[in-house]
Amino acid sequence: MNPVTIRLRWSTSEQDAPYDTVDLDQLSPRARALAEAVAAAPLQTAADIWMEHDKPIRDVDPDWQLWHTEEEAALPERRPWRGWAHYPIDSTVSPVDYLEREARKIPPNWHVLGHLPSTPVPSLDEGATDEGMTRDMVLRYLRAAGRPIAVSTWSGYVARGQAPKPARKVGRTPLWDQADIDAWLSR
Repeated sequence: MNPVTIRLRWSTSEQDAPYDTVDLDQLSPRARALAEAVAAAPLQTAADIWMEHDKPIRDVDPDWQLWHTEEEAALPERRPWRGWAHYPIDSTVSPVDYLEREARKIPPNWHVLGHLPSTPVPSLDEGATDEGMTRDMVLRYLRAAGRPIAVSTWSGYVARGQAPKPARKVGRTPLWDQADIDAWLSR
C-alpha cells in the first residue's frame, strides 16, 4: 500500500471538507500522477495542477516565432489546469474513481507535470505514457481527426468488432489506447 492524504471533496466550509486517504497503487498512471500533484501541494487540495504537452512548442504552434525564442520553442508547452469537477462532501463516488474520472479529462498529448512547473511528480514518465482514453475522449479525438462519430455508432462498432475493443478497464470505465485508435483510423 502506498497511501497519500489529500483533500478532493468540496464543502461550503473548508473546515468541513475531509481529507481522503488514497492508495496510489490502485490508480492508473495518469490518475496516480494527478494524486501525487495534489499531495505535493501545500494544502494537499485539488487546485491548479501544471500540465505539459508531449511535443515541443515549435511542433504544435505554427506561429511560435511570434511569441517564443528558439530555446523556449524547443521545450514542451506548460499550462495550469483547473478542470476539476465538483466532488461534494456527501458523494458516494470513491476518491479513486473520482481521480480516475478527472485524470481522463486531461486531453491526449498532455500529461500531469506537478503542482508547480518546477516540481515534477515522481510518476511523471509513467503518467505521460498512459494513453488510456475514455469513450468520450475517443469521440473527441475522432472529431478532431475529421471523423465525427455518434456515441451509439461507436458503441455499435465496438460491439460488432468494427472498432477496437477497450485495452483495459479502470473500475467500470473502459479505456482505449491511442495507438489502437490511430491504427483503426489509418485503415
